[in-house]
Amino acid sequence: MDTIRLLRRVEMFAGLSSKQLEELAKVFVQRTFTRDEKLFSQGDEADGLYLIGDGFVEVVITNEHFPDGHIVINLGPGQVVGEMALIDQGARSATVQVATEAAEVAYMDQAAFEALCETNTDIGYHVMRNMAADISFRLRRANA
Repeated sequence: MDTIRLLRRVEMFAGLSSKQLEELAKVFVQRTFTRDEKLFSQGDEADGLYLIGDGFVEVVITNEHFPDGHIVINLGPGQVVGEMALIDQGARSATVQVATEAAEVAYMDQAAFEALCETNTDIGYHVMRNMAADISFRLRRANA
């Protein structure tokens, strides 16, 4: 999996130079999951984000209306899940599991990202600015 090529496709990493993308790619770890395997479960402590390289995952929420779970969205190559872990390390708001025979993902640990940002503040600035813009867009859309 070409992590740098994937990073270029993700809005969260827009504005980073090729050199910055190379630095960022170094903190990602490649992982492979099989069908129905969970990347994480709703309620787990958030510890990092996943960048989908190949395959698809489904985001499933469980609540009083959907005690057996409800698929909210399917995500595929070039999409990110778990990005809020970079902000607050709170509990996961959904379960994410593999929907295809296998899924290859690049995982970035929150602590590794934080350490990278301490040595290269421009990366942290761009990523957090892009995340803030995305959150703002989501809030405006939800309130419309």
